[in-house]
Amino acid sequence: MSGREFDAIVIGSGAGGAATAFSLVKGGKRVLVLEKGGRLPRDSSTLDVRQVLGEDRFNNTQSWIDSRGRPFIPGEYYNLGGKTKWYGAALLRFSPHEFEADAAHQCLPWPIRYEDLAPYYAQAERLLGVRTFDCEPELQRLMERISATQSGWRHEPLPLGLRPEILSDAREAKHFDGFASVGGYKADAERDLLAAVEAALGSNVRTHCEVMGLSHGAGDPTTLTGVDCSDGNHYSAPLIVLAAGAMTSPRLLQNYLEHTGLAATLPAAALVGAHFKMHVNSALLTFSLLKWHDTLRKTAIFFNDDFPHSSVQPLGWLDGEILATQLPAAMPGFLSRALGARAYGFFVTTEDGSDEHNRIVDGAGPRGESHMDYDLSRLAPAQT
Repeated sequence: MSGREFDAIVIGSGAGGAATAFSLVKGGKRVLVLEKGGRLPRDSSTLDVRQVLGEDRFNNTQSWIDSRGRPFIPGEYYNLGGKTKWYGAALLRFSPHEFEADAAHQCLPWPIRYEDLAPYYAQAERLLGVRTFDCEPELQRLMERISATQSGWRHEPLPLGLRPEILSDAREAKHFDGFASVGGYKADAERDLLAAVEAALGSNVRTHCEVMGLSHGAGDPTTLTGVDCSDGNHYSAPLIVLAAGAMTSPRLLQNYLEHTGLAATLPAAALVGAHFKMHVNSALLTFSLLKWHDTLRKTAIFFNDDFPHSSVQPLGWLDGEILATQLPAAMPGFLSRALGARAYGFFVTTEDGSDEHNRIVDGAGPRGESHMDYDLSRLAPAQT
């Protein structure tokens, strides 16, 4: 294929890849977006609790090994739009202090400041229709009780990539947190960014096109010129953007550096895949003697100055069907339904610190599996 058919190739169609492709197209570039997975169906199956949570129909199935050599399947999604189809709709800005070094929490500084990123935050919020919603009565009462304890927790409206019309669709309102919207009520990379790429003259989005390797021009491995795909196709362009996520992008680049010998000569090669970071997440469930009736639920966020890198968000709708997917199979249905009707969930998140030994390594498993060498014990502040 001609090296000048496209001005840029973007590997990955999630948040980073889609945003990059969108900006390039708006700048007049011809862009090819390559996505390993396919398009999600729009037959309501992505709202079905049994298929999404019970059967993991849409999840990645590729096995990895962890820091102790145990196999696991990471929560990755290979579909057009990536994780933006499945996220909980929360679209938060990092606070200014999170761009600065914080040695007490093992946080390295960013190379840019909040002020540098603020205009792009504003642009993204416009494109994705970010807004806040009024809290429903039961959540409002919970927030007032928490604030009255004088424990230092304060609450703010949670910025959400949700269209207001979702309030008129009960099924979607109860299934946006961890589900893919069928009606287009939740902001995602496919609808809000890639649609413009597909509509642009000379640009294209190709699904079921897994990139297997990167290529370079004659005699200069430091300059990428193309990609090789699993279907045997080779695509070339003067600009290659690797935006396949924090677990896939390092592996592709590591393979390229090893294949070309650059792993032994580039000083920064050892940092590829290193300093891998994750949210430290916990689900907190509260139960009441009475049934809860709030539907949207996830409309506020809690902060505490004593925990500068942590937050607490309400989870979306809970009921017996959803709760049953997280309970032992032997749990009687009537009990999971009773518990689900009386449960209110919260998502407790701590941003972990940075440790060079927490890393992604391609093909390091005994059968060539990818390796996520991540150990939370290396990040003691994130545990406390």
